[in-house]
Amino acid sequence: MGSGLGRLRALHIGTDAVLVSLGWLAAYWVRFALNEPLGKPINPFDWYVRALPVVVVPWIVVGWLFGIYHGPRMKTGIDELQKVVRGAALGLLVLGSISFFFREFHFGRTVVALSAVFSLGLQGMSRLAFLQLERRARRRGGCDVPVLIIGTGVSAIRLLQKLQDHPETGYRVAGFLVDAEDLPEKDVAGHPVLGRVDDLRTIASANNVEEVFVALPSLDHTRMLSLVLECEDLGITFRVVTNLFEVLTAGTQIDLVDDLPLVRLGRERVHALYAPLKRVFDFAGALMALLVVSPLMGWVALRLRSQGLSPFFVQERVGQDGRTFPMVKFRTLSPDVDPYAVAPRNRQDARITPYGRWLRATSIDELPQLWNVLKGEMSLVGPRPEMPFIVQQYDEWQRRRLTVKPGITGLWQILGRKDLPMHENLQYDFYYIRNRSLALDASILLRTVGAVLSRRGAF
Repeated sequence: MGSGLGRLRALHIGTDAVLVSLGWLAAYWVRFALNEPLGKPINPFDWYVRALPVVVVPWIVVGWLFGIYHGPRMKTGIDELQKVVRGAALGLLVLGSISFFFREFHFGRTVVALSAVFSLGLQGMSRLAFLQLERRARRRGGCDVPVLIIGTGVSAIRLLQKLQDHPETGYRVAGFLVDAEDLPEKDVAGHPVLGRVDDLRTIASANNVEEVFVALPSLDHTRMLSLVLECEDLGITFRVVTNLFEVLTAGTQIDLVDDLPLVRLGRERVHALYAPLKRVFDFAGALMALLVVSPLMGWVALRLRSQGLSPFFVQERVGQDGRTFPMVKFRTLSPDVDPYAVAPRNRQDARITPYGRWLRATSIDELPQLWNVLKGEMSLVGPRPEMPFIVQQYDEWQRRRLTVKPGITGLWQILGRKDLPMHENLQYDFYYIRNRSLALDASILLRTVGAVLSRRGAF
């Protein structure tokens, strides 16, 4: 962020602190004026003056969390006012909570409600004013952000024109990249063609690029995914001039430059409490499930023993961050099968034992992995853990599925192509990784129960 914008945002925060204070005190004086009509006097004025820090600081913090002080490049005034409204609503909730839990403040309810209304109006005007000041600063070129455009065709030239027509976005096109062996041209509309897409990392670093725009419809999804992850490594924001990239767009931010939609594919944002809450969710869920199914598991183990088979099949799998762990399943294949052979793709696979075929059809063979969940090696929901020899063949972008714990079930199990191996259903894993939440986990578990009961896709 340029020093000019930094000073402007500091001034914005200071201005809002003053405005919230004025809104709070104005609310008091309105209530004071109503003493006679209401027949009930308000508390002394100095109580409300002493409470100013308690009121102002949470309000400003809430505004910061809602992005009110983070200047957008491609948002309208309406978008900004929506953020102010949401921030004011949460600010009112915080202030109401303070009033409820700290009765010693003795805040009047009318003062609390009126201050929220006044602060909403004052902050709204403040945000619109500072939005115009930020745009003016960007038009002057003092806060330019260097960007690369991938592609040199019609879409790329149209994007360039839009960015030039809207200097308030603050983007400076450093150059273009092409997806070709030879550079077809030296420049596009006066901007240099800096090299090939495969040289993105080197070129972006050399030009201090902060954002990359893809305006190349012919770029396939696999290449694009690889570019997204490469940009994440460099801390670069990645945008696509189309909303057809189904693998990653769900839950992402869509911006507009004039009438040109840009889909933002940046680093996934997961709530800070998600990981610890997911661990609690996994542990409690696995423990309860084991208590319920332990009689069934004991019976299955005895049946396998009676057939002269070792009931449990332990196999090395690759988990989070590439760490290996022993994954446990009930045995479903003949004992002479190579433990690291490719998994069966259909029910007719001759390697599956008759009893194993039933275990796989009902997914009972997966139940021992609840123990892996209790140990923290796996999760109830997540990408399925792969065998080491398959992971060794991963491209760099494919290894990103190792950033989360593997799961007993996942999107692939309920939505994917069951006639394809796991490593050919990676799009489901990437969708899950970028959109993961406890609500999504619960939904997948419920869908899994339905899939298991109907025996859809299990073999």
